[in-house]
Amino acid sequence: MDTNGYIPGMVNPQESGKTIKVIRGCPCFKVFGDEKLCVNDDDIIEIEPIDVDASIFSLHRNKESIEREKATDDNTCYVSIYINYPNNRVYCISQGWKLRIHGKDIPGNDLEDALQFLTTKDTTSAEICSECLYKFILTLADTFSDMLTRKEKTEEVKKYVDKFSLMIAVKFSQMDGMVPIGTEEDIKAGIDHFSFIRRYLVQLLEQERTWGKVHRELMKEGAEDWIIDLINMREKLARLEFQFYSQTLQLRDINDFNLLIKMLKFILQTSNEILETNSRIHDIIRSKEFQEYANKEPRVRPLMQYGEKSRSIEHNFGNILQILWKM
Repeated sequence: MDTNGYIPGMVNPQESGKTIKVIRGCPCFKVFGDEKLCVNDDDIIEIEPIDVDASIFSLHRNKESIEREKATDDNTCYVSIYINYPNNRVYCISQGWKLRIHGKDIPGNDLEDALQFLTTKDTTSAEICSECLYKFILTLADTFSDMLTRKEKTEEVKKYVDKFSLMIAVKFSQMDGMVPIGTEEDIKAGIDHFSFIRRYLVQLLEQERTWGKVHRELMKEGAEDWIIDLINMREKLARLEFQFYSQTLQLRDINDFNLLIKMLKFILQTSNEILETNSRIHDIIRSKEFQEYANKEPRVRPLMQYGEKSRSIEHNFGNILQILWKM
């Protein structure tokens, strides 16, 4: 903890000008058949959820301000919560309660970790599946690490990595001149995971072959070393992505916790290589030297449009690394 009392790794409110973050979704919101329940602090309270645009709450800048949004009755639920950075705790917007699971306060930094792992988007304004938040906090949060058996943790970790890899595959297939393999709506509808990933793997193999061909051609033509290195890195990136998705698919067949941890270490190593390679590519394609070269060489021109995917890789694989380092 720093001298201002904020938790390392969390957004410093002094930098952002806000001391809270609003999240649409709540780990204590449960649906059982037709019943909508709040299970905060192990109570079971029947509630009346109200669909409220969370962006309204995002206008508030601190705990004192957002507390004015509290509902006037005891059973209204906005299914929205907020992190209060100064004390690293999470609160219900509609009732003002501090959120607790199995007798323990939910730390704000645990919720931040959940947000990063459960979405491919920037978490500045987040809308997250409530049940997913609950399962993540119980499975991977340090505060609740003793509440699940190893077998239960194994199954949950596999589900998270499985879903996240599919989400970023769908997102990446919509960039860099590739053919979209689907949408996030398809994921929510319960499509066949392996079918989606298989289509993306085929595209990655094609990318690797395409850049491999350009690499060989430019070498024969005596191109400068820096452009040869760039094309080689782009070929390598496609190969590393293929390796990452192949590794995540293997998780499905692992039922032993220790073996799962070993495989996650391999995935972590691959993710780190992807980030490093992506960063080097991004630095080069932003240079004036590359822009001038690409204007006269059509074979490398597609890399001029790589910036969008580069930023997405940095965000999503950065999130993966942060979570896997906790395991």
